[in-house]
Amino acid sequence: MVKLGMFPAYQVVAILAGLGCLAAGCGPRRQMPKVEPPTVTVAPALEREVVDFDTYTGHVEAISSVDVYAQVSGYLEKVEFQDGAMVKEGELLFEIDKRTYQAEYDTAVARKALVEAQDKLAKTTLARDQKLVDKGAISQEAYDQAVAAADEAAAQIQSATAQIAAAKVNLDYCTISSPIDGRIDRTFVTKGNLVQSGIGSPTLLTTIVSVDPVYVYFDIDELALLKYMEEHGESSKKPDDSSLRERKIPVEISLSDGTVYPHLGVIDFGSNQLSAGTGTLSIRAIVPNPEGMLRPGMFARVRVAAGPPYQAVLAPQGAVGADQNMRFVYGLDDKGNAVRRTVTLGTKQGPLQVIKTGLKQGEKVIINGTVLVRVGKPVKAEEGKMPEPPPIDENLVQKDGKSNTPPTTADEPAKPDNAEAQPQAPPMGSN
Repeated sequence: MVKLGMFPAYQVVAILAGLGCLAAGCGPRRQMPKVEPPTVTVAPALEREVVDFDTYTGHVEAISSVDVYAQVSGYLEKVEFQDGAMVKEGELLFEIDKRTYQAEYDTAVARKALVEAQDKLAKTTLARDQKLVDKGAISQEAYDQAVAAADEAAAQIQSATAQIAAAKVNLDYCTISSPIDGRIDRTFVTKGNLVQSGIGSPTLLTTIVSVDPVYVYFDIDELALLKYMEEHGESSKKPDDSSLRERKIPVEISLSDGTVYPHLGVIDFGSNQLSAGTGTLSIRAIVPNPEGMLRPGMFARVRVAAGPPYQAVLAPQGAVGADQNMRFVYGLDDKGNAVRRTVTLGTKQGPLQVIKTGLKQGEKVIINGTVLVRVGKPVKAEEGKMPEPPPIDENLVQKDGKSNTPPTTADEPAKPDNAEAQPQAPPMGSN
């Protein structure tokens, strides 16, 4: 047995290296196994009719919103509604202690009866003095006093009548009814509390908002506005058709959780000027809300057709790759090798992407397994199927430059308080 301690250190290292080489096998190098081409899924590019949409962020507002204030001072005696309930116009909401105002009204009625009696006496005296002055039985001065007394009594009747009307108004204010149909908030003041009226700081009792329909406000940018004006140029040649209301553009609403609202809306208003600071125009759509799903202040995403339908080549979004500022898809050449096609993208259509340039209908596209694909290298292709784009909602698009008739539920919205009936409206969107 050889003892390593018998050799210098450098010889020990050489011996150990030789032993390692023998253990690992320093014979001829073995050949690596052949790598199989990666398995990918391919499908032919689709050509379908699609519609581009603009999407905007908006919010919901009630058409009518009323703050219910106390119009007379007194102690709150009754609260006649459930918090958050739906109320009808004229429905009783609150009652304020009316005893003081009832007494004032009764006093005004009694005073009118008193002055009516005085008026009757003054008229009788004037008629008698009229006969006496003609005979010279009384002086002209006495007759003039009788005339003045009759006029004063008539004026007192008018004053008493006005006082009764004022007292009746205050008495009626003790009973507070709903001014509109809508959903009421909670009561801000409970029974037994003193409420105040007046210009300074009247007591806010509750608020009511209308429910059906509602407004959805959103802003469009200047470029989108110019695009819409160009698209609707023919209809806007007539002065009466220049407003957004006349164009009948429908809109689709999505909620914050992505749920598509089941009722379409139409735009009924556009601001008369753009904001110089943001370069946007405020747009309002009117949307049916029969189930009360939309509430004031809610977030809403508004989708508007950006143009008429057109034919487009489509590929799955997952098949599109990125190389800095370029986009590409992998395809196959005649020999079954992977090739890269630089493409120009359009809008998204559900799970698919519009390919404006770089791809033709029927060309093979690798839709799955692109991670292992190398350009110019063979792949093992398996046939797959392209997903279909979502169907086109005919109510949201325009064909031949004409808008489809919007839903009748939004054509005749409820008339807000103290306002003319809202005309039929259309929707617009943003990029």
